[in-house]
Order: sequence, then structure tokens, then C-alpha cells
Amino acid sequence: MNQRIDIAQGGADLQPIEQATTKPIRHPNFDIMRLFLALEVVFVHAWDAVDPNFNWPGWIMAVPAFLAISGFLVLQSYESSKNWTAFMKKRALRLLPALFASFAVCLVLVDWPATYNSILNWVTGGLYTLPGLKNVPLWSLAWEELAYVILALLWMAGAYRRPICIVALLAFSLVVVGLSADFEPHTRIIMFLAPSFFIGNLMYLYRENLMKVSPVIPWIFLYITIQWRYVPESSYFGGAMLISMHAFSVVWVGMAGFNIARFKFPDISYSAYIYHMPLIHFVLFKFKPQTLTEMLIILSALLIPLCVISWYGLEKPFLALKNKRK
Repeated sequence: MNQRIDIAQGGADLQPIEQATTKPIRHPNFDIMRLFLALEVVFVHAWDAVDPNFNWPGWIMAVPAFLAISGFLVLQSYESSKNWTAFMKKRALRLLPALFASFAVCLVLVDWPATYNSILNWVTGGLYTLPGLKNVPLWSLAWEELAYVILALLWMAGAYRRPICIVALLAFSLVVVGLSADFEPHTRIIMFLAPSFFIGNLMYLYRENLMKVSPVIPWIFLYITIQWRYVPESSYFGGAMLISMHAFSVVWVGMAGFNIARFKFPDISYSAYIYHMPLIHFVLFKFKPQTLTEMLIILSALLIPLCVISWYGLEKPFLALKNKRK
């Protein structure tokens, strides 16, 4: 029989999965953190597009941080799902509509070769693409989707009922990070994803303990983490220490930090992440901006309306289908 693990207290009880209908607790700061990370990616790509001397690593390693947030929220989503098919349906409804729309945006604003290359970038996780333009950020979605499958398998194996299993996987993934210190940058980023995801998992399992702090403390820790990147020792063990701090700080702010999201706003972080690169290619070709300021003004004028339209006209309606019964 399908079973659900009640992990509210670290995985103590085993209950039928059909009872898992409790609505997940919403943490508004996660919306803020995802938007912050998405805008950091947009800023980095916009700057890189107009400045041949671009060399800025960003405040937080965005893609691993996204995986850390997913490690927390997606485990929460699985716990509240009736079964694994309901969980996969929810994830598909969140990711695929805007993803396919991004292919259409790329086709209309750039060309078919760039669109085909973007599909390759997504399907292969960035491991294989052709020369030429592409929607660069899509590589990370393949690894995110793989993480969902791994989470479901670990759940079925009972790993989340025994958190020591997740600790062991985290330790192993950090050893892999340490051993990959000499790999090329893209491969190293891929190596960072697993420990980030498992850190998010563990923070969900032990969320009650982690929330017993002043809500100011997580924000202070995030600031320290951002500054830590500029300390030489942060690169020790292939960056394992740094990526652990990034993952932990972002999730801690999301779950326990002082709530700065005092009003609801469109959740445009995902659409900003997957739409901005075709728009950058279009802006470069059509308007030929010479400075970062010019690029950001034109890009913002196009990207923000597109993201809002996508949220209200595409993403939100599809998300409303999550709880519809056949």
C-alpha cells in the first residue's frame, strides 16, 4: 500500500499517504528569495551581454540556492500530496507551461536554431549544446526535475523517516564537491546542486528547531554569507563550505527570517528566470545597447510586463488545476 511519512517531527510516524491532504504552510520570504535570485541571474546575464570585461560572481550562487529552496518546499509539497503521481502533476503544472512558452518567446524573438539549442540545453542539463545562441538558464531545469524524481524515490525507500540517510547523502555529495575542485566551471556548478538540495531537505525535516530563533538572525547570517564569499578560505574543499553556507542561509531566511513580504505580489521569479535570455538576445539585435544602464532599462520595459502577463495569463491558471479532481 502507498504510504506517507509524517516527518513533522523528523520522521517519526508512518501514515497512509491518502491522509496527506493538509495544506502546506506558506513562507512568504521564499517568494522574496526566489525573486532576488532570479533578478541576480538577470543582472549577471545583462551585464555580461554588454561588457566584454564582465567578471562578477554575484552575491549568492543562484542555481544551487534555487535547488536548496526546492529541497525545502518540494519536500513539503510531497508530504502534502496524496501520492507520487499527484506530486509529479503539481511539479509539471508549475514548470512546463512557462517553459514551453519560453520556447515560443525564443522562436518569435530570436530564431529556430536558438530555440532548438535551448531545447537541447534543457534536455541535456547543459551537457550538450550546439554553437550559437540559446536560452542559457534552461540547463538547470533538467537537474531540478531529476531532483524531484530522486526525492520521490528516497521517499518511497523511507529515507525521510530516517534523516541520517539524508545526512549521509549530503556528506557524500560534499566529498564529491571537494574532489571536483579542478573541473571546469559548469561541471562544478552541477556538483553543487546535490548538497544544496539535501541541505534544503534537512532544513525541512528539522524546521521546528531552526525556527526557534529571532527572525533577525537568519538575515544577519545571510549578510555574513554574502561577505564570506570574498574571504580566501571560502574556496576550501572545492567550495563545499561556501555552497553549504549559501544553501543554508537562503533557506533559513525563507523559512524563519523576518517577513519583509508585507503584501502579495505576482510570483514572477520563474518567468523572469526563463524569459530574460531570449529578450537579451532580442535587445542586443534590435536596440544595440552600449551600456549596462541602457540594457537594463530596455530589458526591464520588456521583461516585467511579459512576466506579469505570463503569471496571470498562463502560470496561475495552470496552477489552479493542481487540486482539481477528475
